[in-house]
Amino acid sequence: MTVRHACVIVLRQDGEKTRRALMEAELLAAGLKIRSDDMYLYIPVQPHVSMAILDTVAPGLTLAEREFEETVQRKSIKDLIGFAPSYEIIGDIAITAHAYDRSVCDAIMKAHRNVKTVLEPVSGVAGEFRVREFRVLCGENRTITTHKEHGFTYEMDLAKVYFSPRLSTERKRVIDQVGDSELVVDMFAGVGPFAIQAAKRAMYVVAVDKNPDAIEYLNKNIRANRVENIEAICADAREIWLRQPADRAIMNLPHSAHEFLDKAFSLIRTGGIIHYYDIRPEGEIFDAVVRMVRENASKSGCLIEIVNKRIVRSYSPHEYNIVLDIRVTGKRENFED
Repeated sequence: MTVRHACVIVLRQDGEKTRRALMEAELLAAGLKIRSDDMYLYIPVQPHVSMAILDTVAPGLTLAEREFEETVQRKSIKDLIGFAPSYEIIGDIAITAHAYDRSVCDAIMKAHRNVKTVLEPVSGVAGEFRVREFRVLCGENRTITTHKEHGFTYEMDLAKVYFSPRLSTERKRVIDQVGDSELVVDMFAGVGPFAIQAAKRAMYVVAVDKNPDAIEYLNKNIRANRVENIEAICADAREIWLRQPADRAIMNLPHSAHEFLDKAFSLIRTGGIIHYYDIRPEGEIFDAVVRMVRENASKSGCLIEIVNKRIVRSYSPHEYNIVLDIRVTGKRENFED
């Protein structure tokens, strides 16, 4: 059976990158087969999505309508229990977004044979280290798992550290920009998903986190992934200093990163790039945050250029996790006699 549906048109060579970006931003339409011809892919997207939103996820797309074949899928969780529960999978652990009964847990484990434990958060992300408390709904009684991403492995205890699998495409986008002569500072490194991947490309990486449990797992993951040109530091990012200015700073602490912008501007060299993450409501995705960043740069004595701004993913209804790529084009000391 075919249906007419909204889609984006993308060159074949850019198809997988675009599909992953749309999926992580929760804009990909499910249940429809992607179409292709000799030059293009036609990727179905959520109905009523605006071109403005699409441009922030994957710039340069063309929005159109095409006929799509509906996919024939094996029984989904919705087929098994009558609705689609909200959850994410990290390693072999599934984390639900809401309280569900045992039938939902059983359905998740049946649909995902690799899942050994289903957890329910009993608190939001909170506290100095932004972690959650969980209870085990079914499966093995544990919160420790190992997650694989882009050929790297990350061990973690989900009750002691924060990790989001939904940033996989964003991490690859940033890492693909890293040059082999760069000094990279990851100001909120966690268990190392940005820092360890960067170390495979950069000259050297300084990975900072104030959570001692995160640093413990970061060091384990450094050894497991066999990277040596990286230093893990347990400290508040405000307290660190570098022997030389950084070429690239990663600020993945979207609720609080604005409090550390002055420190990032002090750490980065002229010409360097800051990847700044934030959470913003749908009605003011970029304007207010760009003004705030420019004001902070001015107070820090920096001239800047916003070289990229995009939506990383949907965070909650009408809220988005966004990123600005900020190039420092000049610093006050460079203008003094």
